[in-house]
Amino acid sequence: MGIFDGCLLACDIDGTLLYDKNLPERNIKKINDFVREGGKFSLSTGRTSLALKDVTSKIECIAPSVLSNGCVIYDFESGKCLAEKLLPQKTLFMVDRVIRAVEIGVELHTFDSVLVPSSSPASELHERYESMVPRYINSKEAVNHDINKVIYFLENEEQTKTVLEISKDYENECVFYHTSAFIGGVKQNYFEQIPKGVSKASALLELQKILNIKKGGLFAIGDYYNDLAMIKAANISAVPCGSPEDVKQAATITVGDVKNGAVADFIEYLEEIFRNGQAN
Repeated sequence: MGIFDGCLLACDIDGTLLYDKNLPERNIKKINDFVREGGKFSLSTGRTSLALKDVTSKIECIAPSVLSNGCVIYDFESGKCLAEKLLPQKTLFMVDRVIRAVEIGVELHTFDSVLVPSSSPASELHERYESMVPRYINSKEAVNHDINKVIYFLENEEQTKTVLEISKDYENECVFYHTSAFIGGVKQNYFEQIPKGVSKASALLELQKILNIKKGGLFAIGDYYNDLAMIKAANISAVPCGSPEDVKQAATITVGDVKNGAVADFIEYLEEIFRNGQAN
């Protein structure tokens, strides 16, 4: 038996596991160590199933994972969606309202496709970064599709102000997150729209039941506000040192820089407390 039998480590991708598409070798080695000791390693990300090749090509034995910020639970082994949450159809009218009000890039994410009603340099950069091939549609068509998540690509103050103002009309049925990614060393700012009651945490607790994770065996690491609920829900949690201060305060431990292997740091911390019998 391994020290992590019955345990699950949920890991955010951008800004946590990866920095600008780079996956530190330390992370790969320690993830493999974690799995060899009986643990299950899952991704918990805002990405879709179409945007994971830069991770799945380098890490084997990825357990069922949380995608699209909690809207999807995906099984890599079977290639099937185990659970899915959709935005209410009427909330998708926000897409057309935003596009008519301001020039902005927008992506609509389904379980297995990316639809683009309006593109911008930021959205095109995002699609190249995640190796996605989008399908272009008219903004009024958004309501005709089953959508898990919408991303608005914020490039200036005018766009940010407009999107935030319009989003107020949909707060009763949607959750909105500020998210980000470093691409080419430059921070890109996004605003994401998902169904009410959905988060990485809600999906992770559902996944915990699916995988029969033992009491006290849920671990999580993430770097930003869309990870906050997941960090609070985990029994032991970590954030990289570059995370916002209020996200750090929610975690059990702050580990090193993402560039140097923040996930490896966290696994080493878990190894120490489990081998020394300090885990609850």
